[in-house]
Amino acid sequence: MPKQAYRKRRPCDKRAQPAAELPREVQLLLDPAELTRILQEEVRNFATEVGLKVALQLLEHEVTERCGAKHERSGPRELYRHGHQSGSITIAGQKLPVSKPRMRKADGSGEVELARYADLQNPAAMPEACLRRMVRGVSTRDYEAVIDRGLAGFGVQRSSVSRGFVKASAKEIAVLAERKLDHDRFVAIFIDGKEFAGEMMIVALGITAKGQKQVLGLRQGGTENAEVVTSLLANLVERGLDSSRPTLFVLDGAKALSAAVKRVFGKHALIQRCQVHKLRNVQAHLPEKHHAQLVTQLSAAYHETSYGAALGQLQTTLKWVERLSPNAAASLREGLEETLTVVKLGLPELLRRTLATTNPIESALSVVGKVTGRVKRWRDGDMRLRWCTAGLLRAEQKFNRVRGHKQLHLLVSQLDVLDTKTIDAEQKSA
Repeated sequence: MPKQAYRKRRPCDKRAQPAAELPREVQLLLDPAELTRILQEEVRNFATEVGLKVALQLLEHEVTERCGAKHERSGPRELYRHGHQSGSITIAGQKLPVSKPRMRKADGSGEVELARYADLQNPAAMPEACLRRMVRGVSTRDYEAVIDRGLAGFGVQRSSVSRGFVKASAKEIAVLAERKLDHDRFVAIFIDGKEFAGEMMIVALGITAKGQKQVLGLRQGGTENAEVVTSLLANLVERGLDSSRPTLFVLDGAKALSAAVKRVFGKHALIQRCQVHKLRNVQAHLPEKHHAQLVTQLSAAYHETSYGAALGQLQTTLKWVERLSPNAAASLREGLEETLTVVKLGLPELLRRTLATTNPIESALSVVGKVTGRVKRWRDGDMRLRWCTAGLLRAEQKFNRVRGHKQLHLLVSQLDVLDTKTIDAEQKSA
């Protein structure tokens, strides 16, 4: 086999390229999130500056249209230029300083206002912009420090931000309070509460037959008492929520919620107790060394596809818990069968997991928590209602359809069967 021919290497001539001309690689160590933030701020500032320049051009164009071009020699005029004065316009929720051109009447009777200047100030824009920023978690105390002013930003006073937020959020409350509910069939409704500085906000979240989530309403009260929940549900019925057909209600362990639902919906209410809340309530009465075994046994029962098998597993667990703690047994026994409603309906596993807990509404309430997390002082009940509404509407903007939404037709079928049985029973009794 012939020897492989090797190419003779040429000696390296360091003089062939000066050291100053050698290509050099520079590595810029920046956190990707930090780099993204910098780029976003620069783009935002650039866009603000461009908008400011366009606005100034619009003002100058109006003056030219009405007074003629600068230094133009022409006949008698009704208006003439009168220099500039300091002013401000609103761009993207920011008050930016401008040098506003002025006009006066030729007969000396006074100054004429620019129509476009009034439009660019747009008094309705500031409240809406303040709301959008504040619901992202920025308090009025920090607003002036974090608002993106652009290159020539103008600070906004704390009092004006607060007034703007109240004005805009009051409008949002009215929209939520007057929202009609007769356009969709809500097959499942989640009800839960969140505490705000010693007061409770009770929230109802509906699931349509297509799996879409919608905030139905909220009520303010001292606790999750039956009267507050009844008032909330009665208001939902007045706004079009159908209470004459079977509906699945997913609740935590509070007895007041269950009592209120049955009071308004009666025999058409199917109660599903949150399985996670049930587990936590029982664990609270047991020593920690038994928690793992309790989780295993309850999980086995809740994953059964047969209602009889699931109920038998829970009864076995109940006997075990009774030997450990009477209080834990009482907690497990209360509403025990209502934790298996989704199993009794024969729903598929994915949809059963979605409807077996209050996780969907707790996810929305977590957004409310982030929105209100920076509030340092709750002044009145109306403030709680405004902030909670703003947070819920922000959460609603990002709602996705529930997991297992493609299987919701099976729940609808089961509810229709129950509806038919109820009608037949009423006809026979009549």
